[in-house]
Amino acid sequence: MSIQGLKRFAILAVVSGSTAGCAAFPWTSGQANKPVPPQGVVGASGVVAASATEPINLPPGRSPNVVPATGPDADPFAPNKDDGFQWEDLAPENIEKTAKKLIGFGPDERIAQELMSKGKQLFTEQKYPEAAKQFKGAASRWPDSALEEDAMFLEGECYFFSDEYPKAQDAYDNTLKKYENSRHLDTMCKRLFAIGQYWENVQEKSPHWPITPNLTDKKRPRFDTFGNAIKAYETIRMKDPIGPLADDAVMATANAYFRKKRWEDAARQYDDLRKGFPRSEHQAQACLLGLQAARRMYQGEIYDGTALDEADEIAEQALTQFSHVLESSERQRVEKTRREIVEQQAARDWAMARYYDKKKCYGAARHYYQGVLKEYPQTSFAKRAAERLEEIRGRPAVPPNRFKWLTDLFPTND
Repeated sequence: MSIQGLKRFAILAVVSGSTAGCAAFPWTSGQANKPVPPQGVVGASGVVAASATEPINLPPGRSPNVVPATGPDADPFAPNKDDGFQWEDLAPENIEKTAKKLIGFGPDERIAQELMSKGKQLFTEQKYPEAAKQFKGAASRWPDSALEEDAMFLEGECYFFSDEYPKAQDAYDNTLKKYENSRHLDTMCKRLFAIGQYWENVQEKSPHWPITPNLTDKKRPRFDTFGNAIKAYETIRMKDPIGPLADDAVMATANAYFRKKRWEDAARQYDDLRKGFPRSEHQAQACLLGLQAARRMYQGEIYDGTALDEADEIAEQALTQFSHVLESSERQRVEKTRREIVEQQAARDWAMARYYDKKKCYGAARHYYQGVLKEYPQTSFAKRAAERLEEIRGRPAVPPNRFKWLTDLFPTND
């Protein structure tokens, strides 16, 4: 019978035994096999026991299968430390633990220590697959302990050094999920960063669709190599937000999106680094690349101009905050980029002015032409706006109502 079959059998046995007061399953109570004193025999606690055929009148909720505690002040109906089956054992989070306990695989520190010792010896001998099995067993035999934390981490190390990076990522994620402040946090972050870098490079050299399965290479995930690389970076960012690799992970994520031409995602990550890590060594590069990503997000004068405004802010920050660290060629490039941004901003107002001009809404058109002159006087649109303002001087703010005879039939409230 398989382990899963044994688990199902054990759970069914627990449920069936509970309906019979657990009498059919003596292993559910540590005292079930102790003989009951015959009627009239006084026990150590001074309580006269009834015969096996004459039941005791028990208080509500007491089990007839429980042996009274001993001692002059003991409650004769108090349950033993081992209560046997409890309904809590059937909770989803406890079923596996209960099943393991019933089939002899419950917590045992001695066995866990032995498995740890075997695992460390195999790890030293570089027998990583065999060591991983020992560490996994050790973690399951002594849960919620420092030993489990070490075993889960070492299991991930075995997968890492045997080049099974997807399994290593899962092992590290599981360890950090249960032990967020693990003493192995720094090491696991380094491993995850290396895994993310490797997967990113592999995907760049040999691109695959995210849904294309990987059936041969144990170093790569089954699906979506790029997505799993991003996940590795995000784990570092979330689990160790002030650690030494947090800003590196954000920068790596941003660069990965930039190379994939996912400008919006890249710009968001660069912005996160600039605002969340003001002392990061990547600040200057985040400004330069964030500027390029924001500019590429802008789709034209008939679309939203938020990205263009953000690009202008980034360019200003780069020129004021990092002017002393930028090379002359980079500084000149940023200055040229900013002039182009200003020209595009002027083009947006010019396009709005021309829209109202063509509709003969000269009041609105004059507003935008004047805005171009005031906000962007150094652009090529400023001269054109001044010329057009002179041409439409004196024209009515709104076009004449050619359907006055009709609109007068439907008076409106002032």
